[in-house]
Amino acid sequence: MKKTLVALASMAALGAFAQSSVTMYGVVEATVDVGYKSSVDTRVDAVNAAGLVTTGLTTSNATTKAGFRVNDGNDQGVGTSRIGWRGTEDLGGGLKANFQLEMGLRVDDGCLTTGAGNVCSSGNSGGNVFGRNAWVGAAGGFGEVRLGRQVLGSFSTQANGWSAGSSNGLYDAGSTTAPPMGGVRFSNAIRYITPNMGGLTGSVMVAAPENTTTTNNGLAAATNVVTSSKPKTGFDLALDFANGPLYVGFGYNSRGAVASTATTGPTPVALSGEGDIKAYTLSAAYDLGVVKPFFNYTRQKTDGSTTTAPSTATANSRTEKAYHLGLRAPLGAMTLIAGLGNNKISAATANATAGVLTAATGLDGKVRAFQIGMQYPLSKRTLIEANYGQNKTTTDALAATIVAGAFAGGAITNTVTKVSAINIGLRHSF
Repeated sequence: MKKTLVALASMAALGAFAQSSVTMYGVVEATVDVGYKSSVDTRVDAVNAAGLVTTGLTTSNATTKAGFRVNDGNDQGVGTSRIGWRGTEDLGGGLKANFQLEMGLRVDDGCLTTGAGNVCSSGNSGGNVFGRNAWVGAAGGFGEVRLGRQVLGSFSTQANGWSAGSSNGLYDAGSTTAPPMGGVRFSNAIRYITPNMGGLTGSVMVAAPENTTTTNNGLAAATNVVTSSKPKTGFDLALDFANGPLYVGFGYNSRGAVASTATTGPTPVALSGEGDIKAYTLSAAYDLGVVKPFFNYTRQKTDGSTTTAPSTATANSRTEKAYHLGLRAPLGAMTLIAGLGNNKISAATANATAGVLTAATGLDGKVRAFQIGMQYPLSKRTLIEANYGQNKTTTDALAATIVAGAFAGGAITNTVTKVSAINIGLRHSF
C-alpha cells in the first residue's frame, strides 16, 4: 500500500513538473572586419545675406584604416550575442503564465553590461543586466498580456521589412539608415498581443509614466519656486499580417521627453523637454521561392521646445524619412542577402526673445547604404556569414546669423562620412 502511494505521489509530481518548464537559450556571434576604412571630409563655406556662397572656404579630412577588427554580432553581424531564460506554466483552463529574462553580452571583450562611467555596451541592454527583455505575463484564448521591459511590436514590424532582419553593422542597409522604432524597447510597459486571426495579429503597448515629482520652496508668491518633473506616457501599436508567402505590417510609436517646469510665482521661467517623438513604419515581403523581396518605409518626427525665461524660447524639430529595398535568395544551402537603404533628414533649431528670432540653425542630411552577403549553415544551430557593405552620410548644416529677426548670412558646413569593409562571422545558437 505504501509503495502504491509513493508511486502515485511520484507520478503526480512528475505530471506537475511536466506542466511547467524553463528554457535557457542564447546566441554567441563573433565577426572580423577585413579592410575596414572610414573617412570624414569637411568643408565650411561662408554665406551672404542673399543666401549665396561667398568666401571663407576651409576643408579638412580624416581617414581611419584598420587591417582587421574583431567585433561582437551587435557591432557587426546578424545580431547581439545574448543569454536568456524563458519559462511557462500551465495554469489550467487554457491559461498559461510566461516570463522572459534576457541579457546582452559582447564576445569580443566579454563585456556584460553598462554602468556609470563605463563605455562597455551590452547590446541594447540600456545599461541593465536584463535590459534586452525582463517581463512576466499570462496567455490564453484572449491573447497574451506582458508586464515589464519588452521589445516593441512596431520595431519587430520594421525589422520584418529589412532583408537582413534586425541585424547590426555597417553592411546592414536597413538598421543603419532608418531610425529604430521607439528606440527598440520600452521599460515599465504593459503589452497586449491578440490571438492569431487568420494570419492577422495585433500588439498594443503602453509605457507607464511612473511618478510626477513636484517640489515647492514655500516662499511668498513673488519668489516662490515650484519645480515639476513629469515623464510622458509611451504608446506603441503594431499590426502584422502573415499568410502563406505574403507579409504586410504597420507600426506606430509615440513617446516624449521628461517635461520639467520651474515657476516663480505665477510666471514660468523654465520649461524643458516638452518634445514628442512620433514614428510610423510600413513593411512588406513576399516569398517567390527563388527570391524573397523586402520593403520598408519609416518616418519619424521629433518636436521639442525649451523656455529659459518668460520671453526666451527655443524650438527644435527633426524629420527622418527612410526606405529599404532588399532581397534574400536561396542558392543551394547558401542564402544570398542584398539590400539598399536611404534616409533623408531635415532638422532645425530657432531661438527667439520676445517673439523676435535671434538665432537659427538648419541641417539637411542623407544616409545611404548598401550591402551584399551570404549565410551558409554548418548545422541547424551554426552558420558562417560574409558581407561587404558601404555606408555614406552627407550633411549640410547652416548656422545662421540673425539681425533684427532677419537672416543676415552665416556658414554652411558640409560633412561627408564614408565607411566600408568586408565582414566575416561565425554564429552559434543554443
